Amino acid sequence: MPQQISLGSLDLVIFILYMLAAVGLGFWVSIGRKKTTRGYFLGGKTLPWYVIASSMLASDVSSEHFIANAGIGYKYGIVAATASWNCWIIYTIFIWVFLPYYVRTNLYTIPEFLERRYDTVCRYIFSASLVVGYVGAILAGTLYAGGLAFERMLGPFLGGWTADPHAHVVLGIIFFAVVTGTYTIYGGLRSAAWTDFMQIIILGIGGVLVPILGLIALRGSGGLLAYAREAPDKFQVFLPVTHERFPFTGVFTGFLTVGIWYTCTSQHMVQRVLAAKDEWNARMGVIGAGFLHIITPFFFVFPGVLAYKLLGPDFKPADAAYLTLVQKLVWPGLRGLILAAMAAALMSNLSAVLNSASTLITIDFYKKLLRPDSTDQQQVRFGQLAGVFVLAASAGIAWYFSLTPKDPLFVKVQNIFFFIAPPFSVIFCAGLLWRRANTPGALATIVLGFLFSFAFDRFIKGQQGVYLHRAFFTWCFCVLTIAVVSWFTKPPPAEKVEPILWTPQYAKLPEEDKRRYHGLLDWRIWWLLFIGIILAIYAFFLWFRFQHPVPMF
Repeated sequence: MPQQISLGSLDLVIFILYMLAAVGLGFWVSIGRKKTTRGYFLGGKTLPWYVIASSMLASDVSSEHFIANAGIGYKYGIVAATASWNCWIIYTIFIWVFLPYYVRTNLYTIPEFLERRYDTVCRYIFSASLVVGYVGAILAGTLYAGGLAFERMLGPFLGGWTADPHAHVVLGIIFFAVVTGTYTIYGGLRSAAWTDFMQIIILGIGGVLVPILGLIALRGSGGLLAYAREAPDKFQVFLPVTHERFPFTGVFTGFLTVGIWYTCTSQHMVQRVLAAKDEWNARMGVIGAGFLHIITPFFFVFPGVLAYKLLGPDFKPADAAYLTLVQKLVWPGLRGLILAAMAAALMSNLSAVLNSASTLITIDFYKKLLRPDSTDQQQVRFGQLAGVFVLAASAGIAWYFSLTPKDPLFVKVQNIFFFIAPPFSVIFCAGLLWRRANTPGALATIVLGFLFSFAFDRFIKGQQGVYLHRAFFTWCFCVLTIAVVSWFTKPPPAEKVEPILWTPQYAKLPEEDKRRYHGLLDWRIWWLLFIGIILAIYAFFLWFRFQHPVPMF
């Protein structure tokens, strides 16, 4: 197994040109614009749908996707793609339920919703948990994954400086932190979103190389159809309830927990939608991101499925499958595109989460608690300083991760997400859909939900580490908790709740948008097309399961 990827001079030139273009675009779109709070944190509410779509996808992927998802595809097969394809459920909930309220009420941060619906305590608990999760899991994990990719692909060029692989990883962490932080901290959301647009294009161009070349290589052994007949377990989506990682009962209920929390309530995802120029662009941006999610498994998971055939069933470690395919299949001169694609995924994710973390710290803590009378200029300046602090802290944690490389970072991050998601997904849904939900019910749900999740993982036999099942049962427990506590305590005032509760009117576009966007521009047409494609994919794999049956219990 190659620990490093051989790069030529042309590869290095392509990578350098990409980095210069990304930083240049990040500065160019924000230079000369007055730095207001609205402009810095919400991009001036000028983003079109295609930038929102690319930025939502970019916020959801990192260089870890190339390595970890291919490894999961190698070990478990195409079922790992359901993490992307199941977005049809959560995006539908987001478009019809959450998005209209968020856009029409001019939120800056999502924790604001909890203050309006419940109280300030809920707001601060959620905001603090997001910031800690961003710094300790997403940003640090992304920087560490970037450092690993940097060492494996650029390590040979650094041999004259130091031969220590760990030093190369640390240098990669510093490099990506400085480069991405420079334009993101300077330009805010506008810089982050427009560079995301460019980076998704680069990711598509570079990411498509490995699966296409893998399919070509597979022709020597009969092609994809012969492989599917030979190893049908690698092409199963509906796996037994006893499966260690992807039981179908967990795969198709995850949207209730992490799906709602991550997409509908996490600042780094929703902030893109809040920056839309109007509600039509906001909804179409989410639908556009859904279409992109249909094809991303082809870039991230499918190479791992191909690697099982091309590298053999005994290849270890599985996480090295993607880079090994790059070494074997992609010729020098084009490997620079792969490196650029991995850098694009990493930088887009970093910029999205970094900007959102500084937004939360500035709006929810600095403006709310420390300086309520602060000016736009003071808030922007503090936001930039907060960005520097967050990035430095994340780089420090990434360095700590680099000291224990044997620990599976991907699984750790997923466990964290599935631990904190259920209580918050429940109190957000209850806040919009049930007028009786109150503050005692929300606080009890948060506290008891965390305790239940911990106890389930620790004491339920045979379920240790099966975070999909743990999250689902925790979600059910949280639903019961908020229902019981809210029912037996004082109801919230009607004048506070009624303006927030979802009604069918939220499903309709504002009249001005309906007049402007009709016919083929009707967002509902594209939403139905998106849903239809996903359901057709699942219908195919259901047919495949009946052709190649597996026990379901």
